Amino acid sequence: MMYTRLIVHTVGSAAVALGVLGMSYLSSAQANCIQTTNSLSSAAQKIVTSCQSQPSRQLLIAESRINFTDIRGVYGEAEIRQLAELGVLETTSSQFQPQAPITRGQFVAWLVKTYNELHQEPIRLPQNARLAFPDVSSSHPHFSLIQAAHQAGFLAGFDDGNFRPDDILTREQMIALKSNFDSNPQLRNYPNALRDYRNFIGKTKGFTDEAQISDRYVPFIAFDLGNAASGKNFARVYGRTRIYAPKKAATRAEASVLLSRFRKGGTVEQALRRRNR
Repeated sequence: MMYTRLIVHTVGSAAVALGVLGMSYLSSAQANCIQTTNSLSSAAQKIVTSCQSQPSRQLLIAESRINFTDIRGVYGEAEIRQLAELGVLETTSSQFQPQAPITRGQFVAWLVKTYNELHQEPIRLPQNARLAFPDVSSSHPHFSLIQAAHQAGFLAGFDDGNFRPDDILTREQMIALKSNFDSNPQLRNYPNALRDYRNFIGKTKGFTDEAQISDRYVPFIAFDLGNAASGKNFARVYGRTRIYAPKKAATRAEASVLLSRFRKGGTVEQALRRRNR
């Protein structure tokens, strides 16, 4: 659930105060107000009120708050609220469950929705396309977004051709997926490339558990750790630790922090500012 509160500062000696809950509001007879309502998400609305007063004109932007009752003070609180306000996260429940693991399908859904909000050229949803993965049918709740990411060239399945959308997302998978959306890196492929990538992660960057990283994700993780163009995704989420814990489940809060910034698209906060202009 989302509630929106509008606060208007004093204009000269006259003040206008609007309190909005749902669609109810009060307006001052001393100001000529025009209110427009745009869809923000299925559970939230952005309300922009333009008031003409004497002698100045004000544009009032809604101050939005997300009514998740279990995120106050937790890691990623600000990013969770911003993604919810942007319409990426579902807000039909009062519980976000920030420490719960996130599935591969749910993460890709958030990833594509955030990407589309932050970039001028969005990833287009599929139109009557052939199934990308045999285990992601058209009835799957994240089908269209997984299909879109695959068609755009950002997503590949496992060796058996499946995507496993309901499996828990691991740290190594999360960073590899996000890095690909950030930069679509051109990874080197030569006889000793995998060994060199792994040495870079362990010996150069100092991670003590690089041997536990799956071969398929090693090049993406090395790129993220070493290339300034990658956006340094792991460091943004996990800080300066030198334990990668690649097989550890990624949480919903960690995913929210990761998605708050894209290398070319900027930040979720910037997207919200543009929307509220």
